[in-house]
Amino acid sequence: MRSIAGLLFMATAAAATVGCAQANYTAPDRYERGLVVCLSGAGGMTGECDRIRDGLNAGGVDRALEVFAWSQGGVLEDQASVELNRRKAAELARRIDTYLSEHRGRPVHLVGLSAGTGLVVWAMEALAGDDKITGAILLSSSLDTKYDLTRALGRVTDHLYAFTSVADTILSLGVTMAGTVDRGGTLAGGLVGFSPPDTAPEQTRTLYKERLTQIAWWPGDMLLGHMGDHLGPTNPAFVRARIAPLVLGKKPETASGQAAGAEAVKAGRRRAHAVVAAASPPRSSSEPAAGAAGDPKSRIPRRSRGGIEDEGKSRFIDWKVGSSPGRTIEVFNPR
Repeated sequence: MRSIAGLLFMATAAAATVGCAQANYTAPDRYERGLVVCLSGAGGMTGECDRIRDGLNAGGVDRALEVFAWSQGGVLEDQASVELNRRKAAELARRIDTYLSEHRGRPVHLVGLSAGTGLVVWAMEALAGDDKITGAILLSSSLDTKYDLTRALGRVTDHLYAFTSVADTILSLGVTMAGTVDRGGTLAGGLVGFSPPDTAPEQTRTLYKERLTQIAWWPGDMLLGHMGDHLGPTNPAFVRARIAPLVLGKKPETASGQAAGAEAVKAGRRRAHAVVAAASPPRSSSEPAAGAAGDPKSRIPRRSRGGIEDEGKSRFIDWKVGSSPGRTIEVFNPR
């Protein structure tokens, strides 16, 4: 316990010191190396863009790091104003078009948090002509899990990354009540990930597999100050270690760690089941096995906050809100 506490303390200290020596993130020479535009969440009141820029700079991203101000100052207003948000996204698209015309061949990335991810996607959709950016990063996105990302994915030359967390209570509770930023539903992609529309053709599903990379939070991220919460991915230490490498064109470093973590969880479950089985009294021969035909338990759908793996998909329950019916959603897991 002491060692874990010590590691958490060092991670917190590192996060506090990242960006202490404030750089000029929009110095003219930085634009010659590329551009990263950051968008806050609804309300824009928590300094998330400052933390993101500090982490990117500490992670070696020496490009221009701009903040695109879009919020009207109210959380609910920002979350629900689709038309106004789309107009602001169009302004961002023109800014990107101008930069691309003046700095040919330079890399461009968009990084958005929560409701700001909606503007990131809409700006990508609104780019002029054949303009494309290098990539985009969606943090704790409040876009609907079934929002059609096809047009946005067609506007990146590298990848669209989505960081998700099933432990994000702002998305699981707040967005469930307020609705997603696109007003498409109540289940956010930042909570369970994005999947193609149900009627998507094979070409669209292939595009999702090739261009969309989804990175789920896991407990190891706590060592970088990301506790699975809504603002966790904006912690400068996390941005430095996990997001800056993506902007620099490297592969996600979390893949092996998450795989190891998932295997450890599975192993732990197997051991727990073995212990329970050993401690349980023997079942009568007349008693049906759990899940057997005729057993009422077999008719109870299995529900899991973390999802149920099934041939590249996970099933999540969108719980009933008020009088609205619940829905079961299959979430696409690009490999």
